[in-house]
Amino acid sequence: MELADSFLGTSLDRDLKADNIQEVIICGVQSEFCIDTTVKSAYSHGYKVVLPKDAHSTYDSDTLSASQITTHHHTILEQFVTLTMVNDLPF
Repeated sequence: MELADSFLGTSLDRDLKADNIQEVIICGVQSEFCIDTTVKSAYSHGYKVVLPKDAHSTYDSDTLSASQITTHHHTILEQFVTLTMVNDLPF
């Protein structure tokens, strides 16, 4: 079974807390599935969440382009994350 939540059924939360990590940067594919779900899960687990706008993507759907989908998710997810660009990350 494939899961869209990087925290569900994994040791990720335990491992991050064991290393006293309080902030996570989320990137990857697919904005409307894994990114959306993992962002909300990380937030629910108490992490500060950073989402670089240029570090996640998706595929065109029958009704929306990939760009429209990612832009929409920036609007939806901005209440849970700090939106930034990869070049603005501090490392």
